[in-house]
Amino acid sequence: MTTTSVHRIGGEIALDHTVSWAPPGASGSQEVSAYLVRGASGAVLVDTGLRLHEDAVLAQLAELLDPGQPLSVLLTRTEMECCLNLPAIEAAFGLDAVWYTGGITVPRSHAEVRRVSVEPGTSQWVEPYPGLRLELISPMMRLLPTLWMYEPETASLLTSDAFTHGGVDGRPVESGLQKFAWFTRAETTAIAAHVRQVVEERPVALIGPGYGSPFEGANTVTAQALMLAAAIEKVGVR
Repeated sequence: MTTTSVHRIGGEIALDHTVSWAPPGASGSQEVSAYLVRGASGAVLVDTGLRLHEDAVLAQLAELLDPGQPLSVLLTRTEMECCLNLPAIEAAFGLDAVWYTGGITVPRSHAEVRRVSVEPGTSQWVEPYPGLRLELISPMMRLLPTLWMYEPETASLLTSDAFTHGGVDGRPVESGLQKFAWFTRAETTAIAAHVRQVVEERPVALIGPGYGSPFEGANTVTAQALMLAAAIEKVGVR
């Protein structure tokens, strides 16, 4: 019986030209998410959500966390959509540690700072709380230093700013590559291969991106990984 659960929190934004990661002509709405990983002895919040959604994020955490439950934060990137709710979350619930990668300063916190360094294309296991083991993957699909997180009990892969094309309106997989414009000037075979490798080497039942809808089910996850890898290869230099 699993003692770990993963919960998506956050809200929606209007998708238009003001959203930096949106492709030209984008419209409608898009989910922007953080994820709470609850273990038997503590919980880890993966990213903190948009400042726009601060009230919703705090309310959702209050429903999901037990009173006094130990809590840490893992930032997949130190970009604004990942970290700006950190002070409010710490004030409301307290934080034991903030895990992150890269060298950019994050909002001030009184929690222990746990900076991790993972070479691109490799991974590192951490145990923020006893029995809660998380694999931190450094993807080759990146703009800035980035972490994907894999939780083995629920087979959940949280992919930050990758796999972001999911939604009710059937966006093409290429729509998730808008912020990776450098791919058009790069040889992308290895990047695509690593996307496939991450999904092939571990059981994955859920892909949870930082924005866009999650993908659920092993077959769906595999299909989406193959499509994303193909799109990455297609835009690269040949």
